[in-house]
Amino acid sequence: MADHLNNIERTLIDNLRTGTYKTATSTATAWSSSDVHVFGQFPETEEAKYPSIIVSQRVNGIEEQFLGMLVGEGASTKRGEMYGIGIDIHLMVDENSVITVDGAGYKQRRLLNYLMLNVANILMDCDFTGAGTEVVSRYHTGFRDMGYDSDLELWGATTGMIVVFMNTR
Repeated sequence: MADHLNNIERTLIDNLRTGTYKTATSTATAWSSSDVHVFGQFPETEEAKYPSIIVSQRVNGIEEQFLGMLVGEGASTKRGEMYGIGIDIHLMVDENSVITVDGAGYKQRRLLNYLMLNVANILMDCDFTGAGTEVVSRYHTGFRDMGYDSDLELWGATTGMIVVFMNTR
């Protein structure tokens, strides 16, 4: 059986590392893989690097069961259901974080805004076809908890994504 949860999470992390999303006519890259540090879990304090994107699985479970739990037709009929995974994505920027965009250095709140827009683009354009998982739908829940923490001296924002996929066995 395919490892759907890890396949989806790994694909999402890889897409965030490259910063690539689709435009009307081609693809664009918001940053190079050395500009933004992407973590699959919260890093230890001494390992944290900024700007950072932290991907954190928050929930998973059955989204929808089928009557009799049979999916498909004829010889290809299997047991299964729609299954969902909920992921939180945290963005953090410190006072030294800088990304150059069109010749201008983006930092602090301006950098956080740039990251939020491009992370949203990447989430909605993430291609899961190579993950071996049939993604049925995805939802970007929008950014929340945006602001500055004066104790940590970090700008931050959190968003979420829900991915629904077919789980057959």
